Amino acid sequence: MLSRRALHLLFPGVLWELCTPARAEAAPSRELFTLGRSTNANVVKYAVLTSKDGGLHPQTPVEAYWLMLAEDGRREELTWTERTLAYGFSTSHVTSQGCRLRLAACSDRELRVRAVNGVYRAELEIAGRTAALQRVFVRTEQALLPSVRYVEIRGVSENGAPVSERIVPPRRGRF
Repeated sequence: MLSRRALHLLFPGVLWELCTPARAEAAPSRELFTLGRSTNANVVKYAVLTSKDGGLHPQTPVEAYWLMLAEDGRREELTWTERTLAYGFSTSHVTSQGCRLRLAACSDRELRVRAVNGVYRAELEIAGRTAALQRVFVRTEQALLPSVRYVEIRGVSENGAPVSERIVPPRRGRF
């Protein structure tokens, strides 16, 4: 069976675009932050979608998608499993100027998406300071099942200084 990551090879560009869902009322997205992993150069981008008036799109204020940098750099949508268990998110309190965002893999930290001087950013506490999130990096180990070694989050504090925090999940007991 052909994987979803190879479907683009069957369809030329225009036909492929016709087969993918469109957001008729949404303007191009604006990047919020990037999630990278130690397994390869592919990254997940999180971005806001705006309506014609420049405010957040009311039904789909944020989107996440792959940039396949380890391959040809193409954009690819997340699978249902990826959205549900790892890279997906939920939004709440959506207004034209912002919303709340919770990542599926880290639901205990709420991000606040808001416009600051006409630019949208995702803010959260990093090392005890409010910061605009720029990058999340996940270091994994491959054993029988993959496990997260640590997660590093980086951003810029309100005064413009870089800030980062490394989160190490508790290790499970070994036999």
